[in-house]
Amino acid sequence: MTEYLTILSELFLSLLHLLIIRKYMNVFWGPEIRNVKGYIEWGIYYVFLLIGNISSAFPPHLLLVGNVLLIFMISSATRKRSIKQRCIFSLLICAVWMLVEVIVMMILTSVGFDSRTLQDAGSFISKICMLLLSVIINHCIKDKHYSEIPLLYFLSILLIPVSSIYVMHHIFLIAAVHSEYMIFSATASFLLLVVNYIIFEVYDWISRNAELREQNRLYAQQLELCSQQAEEREILYLEIRRIRHDLKNHLSGLLGMVQTGQIGDAEEYILRMLDIGAGNHPEEVSRSGNIVIDSLINNAYAAAQKDNIQFDVNVLVPASLPFESGHLAIILGNLLENALEACRDIPDEKGFICLDISYVKDIFQLCIKNNYQAKRKKDNIGHYLTTKNDNIYHGLGLSSINHAVVNYHGQMDITDNDNLFQVIVVMYGSCSEKA
Repeated sequence: MTEYLTILSELFLSLLHLLIIRKYMNVFWGPEIRNVKGYIEWGIYYVFLLIGNISSAFPPHLLLVGNVLLIFMISSATRKRSIKQRCIFSLLICAVWMLVEVIVMMILTSVGFDSRTLQDAGSFISKICMLLLSVIINHCIKDKHYSEIPLLYFLSILLIPVSSIYVMHHIFLIAAVHSEYMIFSATASFLLLVVNYIIFEVYDWISRNAELREQNRLYAQQLELCSQQAEEREILYLEIRRIRHDLKNHLSGLLGMVQTGQIGDAEEYILRMLDIGAGNHPEEVSRSGNIVIDSLINNAYAAAQKDNIQFDVNVLVPASLPFESGHLAIILGNLLENALEACRDIPDEKGFICLDISYVKDIFQLCIKNNYQAKRKKDNIGHYLTTKNDNIYHGLGLSSINHAVVNYHGQMDITDNDNLFQVIVVMYGSCSEKA
């Protein structure tokens, strides 16, 4: 009975071993590429683990080499990474796992486990420790694509593997003294391993779900910016149609005045037309010819004038840029909105915004500086949070900008000192075709 139980537990523990390796690959490299070759190599690795664990057919050094080689082969089939990256990952994951097993064995030996239960307890606890390490690494990686879940949830999840280790430690101690509990200890260890793995998968699902919610908010921002841009174009189009419609009548009237020698009346009529035209249009501080940039800047300038905010603008870009209009709208629109929002909170009309935009030698550079009064809030990994009460559709501006910038292999640098907030964005036009 014990022999069959050992074989059955090794079948499941070897499978869990594969799932843990796959989890580490997902943490560092993202989702895998599914193909037949990858499935075959996962199957070979499973058989290798079964043979090594059940029959002890491989010496320790050969077992280590086999693990490294098979992990390297699997990563080659399921991930598009360089040979250097795959080699480092394969060696590192095996070395860390071996170190964890050695430490666990030393601790278990020191607390009184005998050789009969030492191997089972060590295998269980080392796998729990590797699962725990994977979720900690996943939480600490800054450049991963998933959003952070609240710190309280993360700490709650960490309590589960720690509690499992504590519970199983005492179960194995009881089984070492009372052999009739051997089957129970093996079953409990397997069930707790499965529960811990499922819990960590739920953690990943929560992170992915948070990312989807953030993307939905991002799309809402994009729609808002696109709607604003479409409204500006519609107003301009209607104005052009009105001018074309009235131009014939105006010219006819002026011609009649000139023909009858009413030069003074003609001059007065022209001046009146110019005054009406100037009054209908906001001041244009950006005349680059790029519709997206000009409309957003001129709109923001009009809003700044209304709120008595000093707005200095310097724009040197061509009419056509090798970037998608939507990305430009997201980057510039969010930065201007954030700057205006911050300056409106400053009393005595002391808010100011400085904007410099240039495009030289396929390099797009944008620098915007503004002062602020309200304290900037950050989350537990350093991301800026909104100061608005409505955080459903706000507070994701910088994240939205970063999503747009990476399409052109660009960078975004943020400086926040002495109530002066500065954002520098650099994008490369030569990368636009690859984006």
